[in-house]
Amino acid sequence: MKKIMFVALALLMGLASCVKDKQYAGITISNMSYTPTAVTEFTDVTVGATITSFKPVTAQLYYVIAEETTSVAMLGVAEGVYEAVIPAQPNGTVVSFWIQAENDEFTEVSQTMEYEVGAVAIDYSGLRLNELNGHDKFIEIYNAGAEAINMNGVSIYKDTDKLTWTGNGAVSVEPGGYLFLFSEDVYANYIQDYDTSLYMFHSGLSSKKNVRIELKTPAGETIDDFNLTQIELNGEAYGYANNEAPASYSLNADGNWYYADATPGAANVDGVNPVLGLEGGVTPPEPPTPNEPDYTNLVLNELNGDTKFIELYNMGDLDLELTSGMYIEKDDKPDPVWTADGTLVVPAHGYVVLYSEDVVADHPEIEGTNYVFNSGLSGKKIIRIALFMADGTQLDEFIRGNGEYGATISNVAPQSYARTPDGGDWKLADPTPGEANPAEGEDIPQE
Repeated sequence: MKKIMFVALALLMGLASCVKDKQYAGITISNMSYTPTAVTEFTDVTVGATITSFKPVTAQLYYVIAEETTSVAMLGVAEGVYEAVIPAQPNGTVVSFWIQAENDEFTEVSQTMEYEVGAVAIDYSGLRLNELNGHDKFIEIYNAGAEAINMNGVSIYKDTDKLTWTGNGAVSVEPGGYLFLFSEDVYANYIQDYDTSLYMFHSGLSSKKNVRIELKTPAGETIDDFNLTQIELNGEAYGYANNEAPASYSLNADGNWYYADATPGAANVDGVNPVLGLEGGVTPPEPPTPNEPDYTNLVLNELNGDTKFIELYNMGDLDLELTSGMYIEKDDKPDPVWTADGTLVVPAHGYVVLYSEDVVADHPEIEGTNYVFNSGLSGKKIIRIALFMADGTQLDEFIRGNGEYGATISNVAPQSYARTPDGGDWKLADPTPGEANPAEGEDIPQE
């Protein structure tokens, strides 16, 4: 069962509260980190960050040891990347630090980070982003590891460079437990249940925009990264209006992100539709290859010697064009009694009804001569009707009686020779031109 953290007080560390939405100050400090992450008394610590500015910029690293602040100039080591070194310190020393960048117009201050020399390294690899919801605006973190993880200094960045939450030492996530964070946009919904200084992140969260949520260690290393860059793929694939997620982005048991019902405070439910357009996520499916028409699905479905019609039925899921040159033979006549001109289509699981030239006057609804076959049709004679592709490939055949075609035998009119149900075995059944045949029928007499 999920264990939601209800731990008392303490402010977000450092300057995390200063990262609310504001006007762009002309300088951005992002990707702040330090190495090594496990600091010993023999190691210098290198602090780095990416700093962008519209104008020439200088950067200073400030670090505090035993309430004494020291400043070190940061040097550019690559385009936009700056570094400075904090010298080795004795075991047990707690070092907090931040970066200040300036140009001739603006000053920007980073988050504050902290490490303890000689501290036992924490394994953060068990932490993962587990559910993101843009409707109720929450972020859920899960600990899949075997040990409790203290969240002190663990941070969440939104859209690459915006620090939106930093963990406090008062918060730990038990193994198999969950940490539930909510947006400042829904502050009023949670104020009675949560300590906002611990569980509120300082940004919104949208269900219909590209978004990146990164979970980072206190040293600035990425633990988990949800990076949705092509949300429009989901609208195209699933028909979501305005590409809007119907519920949560939720981590399935298979380790991939899916759309699923929101489950704050309960185990995730496995979704069906994977989230497409994620960097490193499920690869968007290739557009489906159009299926080739399968004419083995086209059958003679009903023959009636009373009202004199031949019904064709399409058993498949794709419409089938009666391509030019397809034909129907009767008995052993050398010439077809009907040849397709390419204008007729049998819908998927649908019908086309052809009428004898003997009854054309009785059917004013007939549109075009290709619905007419040039022969009669009897319910009391030995008969053969066969359907062919233009190249002579036989698709279907019906034969009643034994002996010479045209010889008189028992009269079955007004009933039809019908496949029951559609596409099934030949039986005697009540006529249903252009509609579904009965599910069952009677045996057809052969004499």
